[in-house]
Amino acid sequence: RRIVHIAGLPELAHTQARMASLRAEADRRGLPEARSVTTDYSDTGGAEATRRVLAGDPPPTALVYDNDVMAVAGLAVASERGVAVPDRLSIVAWDDSVLCRATHPALTALTRDTATFGRHAAEQLIALLDGGTAVRIQDDLPTLEPRGS
Repeated sequence: RRIVHIAGLPELAHTQARMASLRAEADRRGLPEARSVTTDYSDTGGAEATRRVLAGDPPPTALVYDNDVMAVAGLAVASERGVAVPDRLSIVAWDDSVLCRATHPALTALTRDTATFGRHAAEQLIALLDGGTAVRIQDDLPTLEPRGS
């Protein structure tokens, strides 16, 4: 019920979109305590943000991280503070990588076909540079990969 989004750099468009999406969905679901805090995408920044929010009263019940590196750092902070994952705290990583599968518990993550996204972007850029017109492409949306966190 008390969700904190550990976001990346606030000036980036995708960070702003993620924060706005969280706020809109939290409002729709009646979760007024859901919020975002920004950091720099690093393990150090993710760990520090996690320490700050876990020190809150009341602490969050779920953390959603903008990348896997911050999520792994957040899991380590929870462990060092004796906060049981997933019993007292749920953790979700926005990016899925081997890091998410190598932790204990393994981290729940959003998974996507990043290679296809990149290929489509490169193809469209090349087409534009060759004088083509911009087209809209809808790739598959990310899916949630539930794991132990």
